Amino acid sequence: MWMDPTRLRFRYVPGTQVPEGSPVTPADSNPRSWVPLMLAAFDSGFKLSDHVGGYYYLGRTVSPLRDGLASMVVHQDGSLSIGVWGRDLHMTPDTLVVRQNLPPIVLDGVGQTSPSDRLRTWGLPTHQQPQQNRSGLGRLADGSLVFVYAHDVTASTLASVLVKAGAQMAIVLDMNLSWPTGFLYAHTNGQVVGSKINHWATRSPATYLARFKKDFVVVEGV
Repeated sequence: MWMDPTRLRFRYVPGTQVPEGSPVTPADSNPRSWVPLMLAAFDSGFKLSDHVGGYYYLGRTVSPLRDGLASMVVHQDGSLSIGVWGRDLHMTPDTLVVRQNLPPIVLDGVGQTSPSDRLRTWGLPTHQQPQQNRSGLGRLADGSLVFVYAHDVTASTLASVLVKAGAQMAIVLDMNLSWPTGFLYAHTNGQVVGSKINHWATRSPATYLARFKKDFVVVEGV
């Protein structure tokens, strides 16, 4: 899924369980604050208890941010940036959300996986099987973003797909059977109809028509 951030706004919705200890606004619990405008939605990252990165929301550092990690930042104006914290991205007055998740899986256009990676290097796979459903978010050279949902792949394959899509930098999002998602939404006669960007996704597009147990990102038209 390709996205032009100059024509879109991004809304972050914290989950009811993940990230653990997240602040919540009344709008975060009210689907009417995002469903009428949503064009797409996709999953966020791992549990904070996995110790793969920090989290900041609404002026509160819930888990310490770490330099060198891949980070997704949502700004007060609804724009979204991804980059390496401490190199590409820093805390600014307009920072609304910082969600970190492991080191970048693509950096300067090069995949960062290696044959020597441990099984847990890019997330803990179910049943110790490296081939899992995985998602990632990449930044292209022109500043546009690409979201990738990959079915039953290794982390190395996810990195390769992101590089082939033109990503200069990319962050791992979620993984395993049902957590990666990715939906498009159409609004017709007052009805919101969702569709999967990859038919292998196990969850229904209705998942993000309400607050979910894990955090997600809503894409809105400007």
